[in-house]
Amino acid sequence: KYTDRLIHKGNRNMALKSSLKQSSTKGSSSNGEGSVTQAPCKPYQVSVSFRFIFLTLLSSALLSFTVGRAVRVLLLEGPRGALLWPHLESSMRNRPDYHLGAGKSRRDLPLPQMMDGKEVPRTVYTSKNFDTAAAATSSSVLVEKSRTAVDSEGEADEEVTCDTDGGSCSRGKDPVEVEDDDEDDDDDEEDDDYDDDEDDDDDDDEEEHLPAGQHLLVDMKDVDGTFLNSEELLAQAMVDVVADSRLTLLSYHCHTLVPTGVSCVGVLLESHISFHTWPTEGVITLDLFTCGAAPLLPVLPVIERLFAIPRPPLFEGEEVPKPGVGWSHVLRGFRDDKAHGDTDALSSDDLGVDVLGYLFYDLKEEVASVQTPFQRIDIYNLIDSRSVNITDYQRSLSNDGSYQAQHPDLFAPNKVVFLDGVKQSTSKGDAGYHESLVHPCMFMHADPKNVAIIGGGEGATLREVLKHDTVEKCTMVEIDELMVTTSRKYLKEWSDCSDIVGSEEWCVDDPRADVRYEDAVAWFIDRFGEGVDEKEKKFDEDDYRPFDVIIMDALDPQVNIPFAEVLYKQPTFLQAVYDSLSEQGVIVMQLGDAPYISDPHDTIGRHENRAIITSHLLRMGFQSVHVYEEKHSDFGDPWSYLVAMKDFTARTNWYLNVAEIEVAIKDRIKHTYSGKSALRFFDGATMMTYQTPHKAQEVVYCRNKPMPAGCDEATHGFSKSRPNVPISSFEVKTSQVGDHAGRGVFAKVDIPKGAHIGAEQSANSINVAPTTYDIIQTLAEEHDLADLDAVLEYLWGYGFDSNLYGETSVVVDSTILTFVNHGCNGTYNAATVTSTVTEMTAGAEEFNEEFFINDPYDLVVARHLPHNQNSGDVALRDIKAGEEILNNYLDFTSSEKHWKADVLDLRNQCLGKGVGSITDYESGKPRTEAWRKDEGEKQD
Repeated sequence: KYTDRLIHKGNRNMALKSSLKQSSTKGSSSNGEGSVTQAPCKPYQVSVSFRFIFLTLLSSALLSFTVGRAVRVLLLEGPRGALLWPHLESSMRNRPDYHLGAGKSRRDLPLPQMMDGKEVPRTVYTSKNFDTAAAATSSSVLVEKSRTAVDSEGEADEEVTCDTDGGSCSRGKDPVEVEDDDEDDDDDEEDDDYDDDEDDDDDDDEEEHLPAGQHLLVDMKDVDGTFLNSEELLAQAMVDVVADSRLTLLSYHCHTLVPTGVSCVGVLLESHISFHTWPTEGVITLDLFTCGAAPLLPVLPVIERLFAIPRPPLFEGEEVPKPGVGWSHVLRGFRDDKAHGDTDALSSDDLGVDVLGYLFYDLKEEVASVQTPFQRIDIYNLIDSRSVNITDYQRSLSNDGSYQAQHPDLFAPNKVVFLDGVKQSTSKGDAGYHESLVHPCMFMHADPKNVAIIGGGEGATLREVLKHDTVEKCTMVEIDELMVTTSRKYLKEWSDCSDIVGSEEWCVDDPRADVRYEDAVAWFIDRFGEGVDEKEKKFDEDDYRPFDVIIMDALDPQVNIPFAEVLYKQPTFLQAVYDSLSEQGVIVMQLGDAPYISDPHDTIGRHENRAIITSHLLRMGFQSVHVYEEKHSDFGDPWSYLVAMKDFTARTNWYLNVAEIEVAIKDRIKHTYSGKSALRFFDGATMMTYQTPHKAQEVVYCRNKPMPAGCDEATHGFSKSRPNVPISSFEVKTSQVGDHAGRGVFAKVDIPKGAHIGAEQSANSINVAPTTYDIIQTLAEEHDLADLDAVLEYLWGYGFDSNLYGETSVVVDSTILTFVNHGCNGTYNAATVTSTVTEMTAGAEEFNEEFFINDPYDLVVARHLPHNQNSGDVALRDIKAGEEILNNYLDFTSSEKHWKADVLDLRNQCLGKGVGSITDYESGKPRTEAWRKDEGEKQD
């Protein structure tokens, strides 16, 4: 349009000039006088072409680009180059030929594979290679984007999170996209929109973005050397592992080393995978780290399948060893405390640390991993080189006649059971744990017919109970039926009753077994809880039959889960259990790892549940409570157990001697088809080790606040803080108590208050155990034999009764202290029990329990029973030389039934109406005839 206007204007000027010229010519002619006529101005024209305009615009654009580029170089790339110059001039340099070998053609390496439905994330790839002659080749391969993926970028917001399926994750709490340096910033607004969209989901995804992960380390030996020296084969195996594991491989980098060996590292969206090989030694070490939530342990079989390639035989017929695989799985980083479940199992000390995290097992094989509605069950076969050599195990599988082949059970892997990551039982410790749990309490009852098991899903506790031929019924209440069926499938030896005469192949099928898949807490409360008697009974009559023995084979009290809290802390349940026991009933439970001597009292720390349940049992009325330990349960630490009796006299069976226990085993335990003993671990000598609590139990018990009575050093041992006056410092003379008293013991030296009296010989007393005393009395009652009568007369004359071992036992001092007389009206000056009660002030009809040692749970007394029974007397005040030593004979009353007779007898002696037992015995007056007559009348 501009050009048209110029042309039009020019035409107008030309027309005007032409008109003026004509007018001028006419004027000249009219003058006619020869004057010269001046010519008019010549018109001008400006013309601009399209090419000129186009070139002008193009040159302007080029000039602008040149200026902008120069500014970028001067202001941006110049300082950046100056900053990187020292690094670029160092021994590390770029390898533009990173896809090529050193002087070789491009290697045929596999490309990383993307899973269906996944797109390659936008990332920055940076690579630097050391210029070293040790690498024969150096190869890097990057994942490539498809055209579709490239075209679709930016069309929709992509969520970058830790994928619970694929295991991918970002590097922080908020997802961040990383773009190439060359891309423009046009997507900044889109990224901001993405961040805004995801703000609402931050709380939901926080768990997925924790700075934590899983680390899998795998060592393999006896692998094919050719495979280990092939970069192509190894790279393909790495790519396949990543693909089969549903991970995302972004790139990998490999070096083939001189003379042999290959090192590769693969960068995952989830973290990394790397390995190094020693082809000559046939060894490869590999590690895989992911920060995703997907379990990493299922990748192990994939790694073993793709990398554990056996070498070919060197000669025909050679037996090629199977590649050995050692591995460990470790939880890394920082994670929040999880609820009860899988993460607890993987992070637990037992499964997570001691097994999964330990690299140097010769064999670590997962047998089963089952998630039930109530718990996670993990079963592993383990061979620890510290106890069994893998070579011996392999030889035990052969038929070469070796010791290993003849005794394969000694070299078999240790099968270990974990519940929610906590070790529950092992094949090596099966007998040690279950037999020490069951048989001590079973033999404490004289005739256990009806038995209950709380828990016991492996079936091993039921197996041990069914070995007793007195058992008519055993009710096992286990909440988790899948635990029982899993044990039957994978732990057959735990519930195998095939060798027990009269039983079945599976213990649960034994006709005496009654297995209930119910909540044990509700089961006992519904049948034996408060108020059940007043209600109409809605279950079978047999369900209300009292139990002789109850065995709690449930969770460890240290396990911090709700169900364990109910088992050990709910008084309603524990009261129902107490009420379900018969009058002679016994209960036993495992209490977890035994205390160390450096531990605080159970009320402090992780053993709180143990203290709580012990307190509940005592409050409910159990009359004798004992703790014992077994160190062969294969739990690492010694394992502790608690057994409680409703009747105090039942503790007599707890203190049976070795021979008595062996006789009981022979009489009661069922025979086997194989002819072997049904008990692999428990026997009389083992039971003897349970009778006295460990020193650590006593020390921790005495750390309670306030300190229990008897915990001071002076009362639970022959303390050096107390002086001892030897027997040689005493003499026997006629008693000053009276003519009826006979002989007495007198001090020849001054005795300070608190001093032991004849402690050096008091331990040599004659002790007649309750069972022995009962046998003597039974024989004497049935047979009128002078020798038996003489034994009884001697025990009654010189001895005194004791209840420390349950039923009545008799103790006879082996020194002159046996002649110490009773001090009437509280005049006694030596005793083992300090009391203001005398024969005159005591009520004959009201038993005084301070003389009756019946503390249900006193670990000091339990550890020092022989000392407490034979320790002799202690001076209650300063005793002068020549003074007679006197006791309070009420201290020797052994039971409530003897209290009235003892009080009246002592009262008569002090009033001069009777004589002491020694005088009576030495006078030759027999007591057996009167006693035999009384016993006969009682039986009638």
